Amino acid sequence: MSEERYSYQKAIRQFVYIELPVDTDHDGRNDLVRADIIRPAELDGKEKIPAIMDPSPYYALYERHGEKNEYEHPEDVWNSTLSCYPFFYDNYFVPRGYAVILLATAGTSLSAGFCDIGGPNDVASANAVVDWLNGRAKGYMTRERRTPDNELKAYWSNGLVGAIGKSYDGSVANAMAATGIEGLRTIVPISAISSQYRWYHPNAALLDGDDADGGWFEPDNFAQSLESTADGKLQRFNLMGGLDTLREGSDKASLDYNAFWAQRNYASHAKDYKASVFIVHGVNDLNVMMNQVEDYWRELGENGVPRKIWVHQYGHDDPFDFRNDVWMSTLDRWFEYWLKGIDNGIMDEPIASVEDIDGNWHEGSNWPEPEASMHVYRVSGGEDPRLGELVEAVGADSEARTGETSLVASLKGGRINELVDAYSCDKADAQRLLYVSAPLQQDMHVSGHVEVEVSVKASVPRSNLCASLIEYGEGTYIEPGPDTHAMVEIDQQRTVHWQTTPQDKAVYKVWIPRKSREISRVVTRGWISTDHREGFDHHVPAPQDEWITVRIPMLATDSLIRAGHRMALMICNNTERLAQVPDCDYEVRLDAIRLRFNAVASPCAR
Repeated sequence: MSEERYSYQKAIRQFVYIELPVDTDHDGRNDLVRADIIRPAELDGKEKIPAIMDPSPYYALYERHGEKNEYEHPEDVWNSTLSCYPFFYDNYFVPRGYAVILLATAGTSLSAGFCDIGGPNDVASANAVVDWLNGRAKGYMTRERRTPDNELKAYWSNGLVGAIGKSYDGSVANAMAATGIEGLRTIVPISAISSQYRWYHPNAALLDGDDADGGWFEPDNFAQSLESTADGKLQRFNLMGGLDTLREGSDKASLDYNAFWAQRNYASHAKDYKASVFIVHGVNDLNVMMNQVEDYWRELGENGVPRKIWVHQYGHDDPFDFRNDVWMSTLDRWFEYWLKGIDNGIMDEPIASVEDIDGNWHEGSNWPEPEASMHVYRVSGGEDPRLGELVEAVGADSEARTGETSLVASLKGGRINELVDAYSCDKADAQRLLYVSAPLQQDMHVSGHVEVEVSVKASVPRSNLCASLIEYGEGTYIEPGPDTHAMVEIDQQRTVHWQTTPQDKAVYKVWIPRKSREISRVVTRGWISTDHREGFDHHVPAPQDEWITVRIPMLATDSLIRAGHRMALMICNNTERLAQVPDCDYEVRLDAIRLRFNAVASPCAR
């Protein structure tokens, strides 16, 4: 880890209003976005330094680990520096020779413009910081005057930038990298979105809370919740049809993947990346799910992007809370290499660090586990075809049967509670199909892709079809709470021995995993809207009274199903994780069901 050489107490604290090349709020002038900067005073005018930035729409709304933007002069925030920079990046990295920059993305907090949820405005506002640091954009000391005598230049910057952030913030970092902007050397997206379509309309489905009444999970509604409410010359809240653009572009009527969503698909631009990428994500994140990682990670590798990944067992959580010491040392060395050019060996180390279900971390040459191989399971019905056995298929049995079948299970439409229904493994239920394996003879380490293939007849042209992979067996399991976090804050503080000021203290709450003793757990789940079974860029209504083949992509995972426990496949119409949609009754051909996943089967080590 690098050494603290500079005073945090004496650091230069300033702000700048950076001019964008666009006028997104249509007030007749290009937008100005606000960036707050803290940097070591000892290096001012003596040495050019790199910057670490966190672009976010949340600075006026939410705390970061108990801290929120606080201003020296709260009566005039527009012309005031910050007295408290939220979270820990400033406390840690400023004494180590970095500038730390907090950017309020377009239309949020003290930034003008229109928030467009990961679109061109968000990207332009974040890239403007990189451009300003490299002398390609103008910045002003105040927002009223755009004259040469009011300009502020980044004379202290060496032009190299690292963008970091969790959730929305990390998604903006992904979006920046997708543009290939010069000067952005690395990004660290934590629990971040790489494809906005997969967040809003995963597999052309709608998430819970996004029913016919509109719901929060739509770009136009989300944008309104983030947009600054300041008025007049302070901040124009003049959308000029912007919300309509978001509403129409997202195409909730058909849920097709279109040009609007392609513009917000950062993973598809991996070939344009000039920045390295350090991904951190949890397999139990039910907010930003693992569908944001699997293809993205592969695309980065196929395009030769320098990369590193941490895969953990928690939810929408921060590595600062569950692996603090290793996280800080790794992040320190990552930035040293990419922003200071110090060859500290971090790029010679394994690129994957994966946590197992017991909390142990394993270093590897890649993720998913390179030694994993494809396993295929089929089902056989019992006296009631809605219940039966899950059996590993080999040879010709690995392929789903074609033609007519002698055994069909009827599945009643409806929305089930996935967690509650996962408990009962021996009870027939009209609203689910459940097929359970014999006790496993070996540990089964499932790593990466999981999918289910089914052949069904549907009663309505458009509805969901869902599947869950379940582990039956008593154990201590991690399960995210309603807030999608699997880490729980406890009433205990941790003082980190970094430099502070009375207004900006490095004191944080302690967090522990949310664990409980259970008899079952959902390993992973997946769903699809049946009218998108042939592709997400178009929809084809499911014909009635005709067999159709549907592949249900499940969320990639990294999880151990223990020897002696049983594995199960559950199929249903809809779950409470998803929005209420028209119920659909299905007929399901049992000998056409195939569960496929990559895994390593190994003798039980306990």
